[in-house]
Amino acid sequence: MHCDDKRTLYALKKEIEKKWDELKDSGFKDETLLKSLNEAFLDYFEYKNQG
Repeated sequence: MHCDDKRTLYALKKEIEKKWDELKDSGFKDETLLKSLNEAFLDYFEYKNQG
């Protein structure tokens, strides 16, 4: 895996962690954050599986 790919995956992972923390802070009640977290997971795994 190229170092740019690793950096991109790291950034996507950090985005997932950020969205998870936001959702947790909302008491898991914010549906918009849940959808956003789902999209972040999809982006991460789509990019990871490209390589």
